Amino acid sequence: MPQSQRSRFVSRAVGTAAASGLGMIPVHRLPRPVRAGYVALPAVLTTGVSLLAQQGRLDLSAEEEPSANGLRPPTGLETALSLALGGLMVGAGVAGLRLDRRAESFLRRRGVPAPRVWIGLATGAVTLASTLLDERGSAPGTTSTQERVLALLTREDPMGLAPGTDGMPEDEYGPEAEAIAELLDTGAVPTAAQLDEVWEKWFSQSLSPLLGAGRMDSLLAALSALAPEDPGA
Repeated sequence: MPQSQRSRFVSRAVGTAAASGLGMIPVHRLPRPVRAGYVALPAVLTTGVSLLAQQGRLDLSAEEEPSANGLRPPTGLETALSLALGGLMVGAGVAGLRLDRRAESFLRRRGVPAPRVWIGLATGAVTLASTLLDERGSAPGTTSTQERVLALLTREDPMGLAPGTDGMPEDEYGPEAEAIAELLDTGAVPTAAQLDEVWEKWFSQSLSPLLGAGRMDSLLAALSALAPEDPGA
């Protein structure tokens, strides 16, 4: 079995086993503090991550300058959105506790032996099915325009960030790739001026001086090859 297939198999097996084990835990019968943490912690983490993600985006229309660490105070709308996401997580946690209790009671009333084992096996099966569907959706040949643009920007690495190394996210140029992919999806081939505009939005400096004429021309040529053909041509 090739290494990549073996890795996927191990990942599926571990994920399925972990989901099954967690499904066998009677969450609704755990001590009250544990249940409270089960509901509250995901909500707090979701709210915090949402706030950090939005603060990390430079808002050029705002008067406030970002702080030294690249963050800025969240707007009222961003705060409300983050709190709403946290509220949804609270609702999901409460619903999960109720569903867990009802599922166990349903099986017990029908005389099913070891209901927690069956709940765990069902949880593992759902997790495995979801994983297989995700893998099928991301099968080779379905690479999106944004992913291709991201690969080009990562290769050029204009800011010298070395994405994917030393703890730097692999999608460090993700926002810029998304903006450029939106241009490509319209059928237009981005110009150097448009790329400079994108870079100035996120990094407050133009892309052309960072790459130089030769590398910029090479990037533009590679991007033009990603543009869909004009259906009217």
